[in-house]
Amino acid sequence: MVRWKKRKAELPRRRQLSDERIAEETRQAAAGRALFKRNRTLTGSLSSSVSSATELSGDLRSPRAHVHHLVAHRRRLGSILTMTLFVIVFLTWLLYEFTAGIQVTPVDSSVVLQQDRYKKILDDYFSIHPIERLRPLLNENQLNGYVSKVAPEVASLHAAGAAGFATSQFDINLRKPVAGWLIGATQYYVDDKGIAFQLNYFDQPAVKISDQSGVPQTVGTAVASSRFLSFVGRAVVIAHDYGMTVEQAVIPAGTTRQVELRIAGHSYPAKLSLDRPVGEQIEDMQRAVAYLDSKKVNPRYIDVRISGKAYYQ
Repeated sequence: MVRWKKRKAELPRRRQLSDERIAEETRQAAAGRALFKRNRTLTGSLSSSVSSATELSGDLRSPRAHVHHLVAHRRRLGSILTMTLFVIVFLTWLLYEFTAGIQVTPVDSSVVLQQDRYKKILDDYFSIHPIERLRPLLNENQLNGYVSKVAPEVASLHAAGAAGFATSQFDINLRKPVAGWLIGATQYYVDDKGIAFQLNYFDQPAVKISDQSGVPQTVGTAVASSRFLSFVGRAVVIAHDYGMTVEQAVIPAGTTRQVELRIAGHSYPAKLSLDRPVGEQIEDMQRAVAYLDSKKVNPRYIDVRISGKAYYQ
């Protein structure tokens, strides 16, 4: 071994370089032959005039195949970028249309609203119907039905769109009272639709309900029923449509199924029944009042509780 190394060291420099070049060529040739091993399929073509069926995916690619490969790769990257941008835009839209924050604004700008009360009501509703936090999926009719049960003073609620990022604005329309009634320590009001409520944001109504029935004024009794308040509210509005102004509604002694209305400019009351449609009775009352005025008669009262007839005394 020592003799061989010594012999190699004695070789001329040119002879050593020639041996190294031969060894390098041998390694390259062995690497090239590795492509042609047994059970190996060689695909592709390096010839510009010879194409292969699997040229684009072969082991050997021509310059043309390489260009095709780069174009396909660029298209894939473009598709991925486009899809990514689409997903970003879609998620941004979802966040913008999502109701995380709530802003409530009264239709009447003069009203000072209890914001926290209505925000809590809306939050409770969205807790029951979480999918409706997306504004396009909001069911306004269902929302109004829920709010009217929890807050009867609300006539209607309308989604007014976005008030900021992930914040929705709701316009709230409140009921205006046409009559008021104090039952015990609780003040009740009724609007022109005959809906009874307790929270009033407007001036106190001119029409007062006077209870002379003698029935204890407690909530839940027939005297304080929503039907009665609705009847009085409708009577006040319909009477106004007929040119008459109701100043007072009185529950007479010994009954809770009747009401006496006092008309402005007349000293006598008109007796009405809760068991007969209010519109018909107001029409009969207007005709009776017009007849008595034409005859200059000033009775003690008029009674329109029977359909198609009016009595006075």
